[in-house]
Amino acid sequence: MHKVTCDKCNKECEVPFKPTESKPVYCSDCFRKNGSGSGSNNSSKGLDEINKKLDKILGILEEL
Repeated sequence: MHKVTCDKCNKECEVPFKPTESKPVYCSDCFRKNGSGSGSNNSSKGLDEINKKLDKILGILEEL
């Protein structure tokens, strides 16, 4: 475990990874409130777009 200070609330906490200066680190409370779901919606939209493109490609290949 690595001791860090939360970038949002400045609370001392521990994380199971070695933090880097390029990304913020959050305590479990702040991560649960803001961090854990922030990228999941974007990822879901991205996967939907990829699936649509794959369906289109597969449709074209089936016609060959």
